[in-house]
Amino acid sequence: MARKPRILFPGALYHVISRGNQRRAIFLDDEDRLRYLDRLEHYRTRYDVSIYAYVLMSNHVHLLVETSITPLSKFMQGLQFTYTQRFNRKYRKVGHLFQGRYKAILCDRDAYLLALVRYIHLNPARTRKHTDPFRFRWSSHRAYLGKRTGVGVRTDVVLGQLGGREGSGRRGYVRFLRDGLGMGHQAEYYEAVDQRLLGGDGFVREVDRRAGRSARVSIGERRARWGELIRAVSVVTGQEAEALVGRGRGERLVMARSLLAYLGREWGRMKVVEMGERMGRDPTAVSRLIGRWEGRRDEGAMQRVASCLDKLQNHA
Repeated sequence: MARKPRILFPGALYHVISRGNQRRAIFLDDEDRLRYLDRLEHYRTRYDVSIYAYVLMSNHVHLLVETSITPLSKFMQGLQFTYTQRFNRKYRKVGHLFQGRYKAILCDRDAYLLALVRYIHLNPARTRKHTDPFRFRWSSHRAYLGKRTGVGVRTDVVLGQLGGREGSGRRGYVRFLRDGLGMGHQAEYYEAVDQRLLGGDGFVREVDRRAGRSARVSIGERRARWGELIRAVSVVTGQEAEALVGRGRGERLVMARSLLAYLGREWGRMKVVEMGERMGRDPTAVSRLIGRWEGRRDEGAMQRVASCLDKLQNHA
């Protein structure tokens, strides 16, 4: 599946994961880590970015970043490019240090800010060495305790939610972190809607409104059974259910069939081979139907199908 464009707008909160090329180390000593933090602070100030959390592991980095008017891509390009230059000069290397495209998940602040700060700060405890996250030097955890880290970390929002005043907020933060010990890897923080968003349907719709059609956000990403999809697409498009999987032609019918094939892949998590069997078509024909919908995508129709599915699933 083709990579979808970044969703960019002022005030967006991203969980960024950047890994070393072929999972190789990006930090070989503490001087490297200090240089990365120096670059992080430089571009934080230059582009007016808010850093809520970070952790530097041997072969990857987690950042929790809020942008202003400068897109995340420009901030990350400056950070990674200048650090790579310095790393390659120091170790007499050439080529890419970081693995392809960094992962950036746009997050619902109200639902996930606290949980992601804790998840990022507890990352050292999830390694094979089980490093003590409370003693780990290379994360923003220390900033939440009022200590200097070399990076301007925004701690007021999280501490405010955990106690209000500085002292009680920090105590609440430490309790919150300890409560998370032993939770292990949290797969749900990576299971992004439309490959890019962490949040519920309301958040997805708000992002779609703010980002505009160019972002091509899939509204109401979900799971649905094949039968439910046929019924919903039939209701929304006015095409008979039998016709959707039949051999009939006509512009409206073909577009409805294309919508069904696209949602079968996206919401039904079905392979084109399986859909081909159900629709009586060759897998390449199903792929063409999906491509047809992607080329003439109608977000309004997808919203109507999503609403219809809600009714069907709520009354099941």
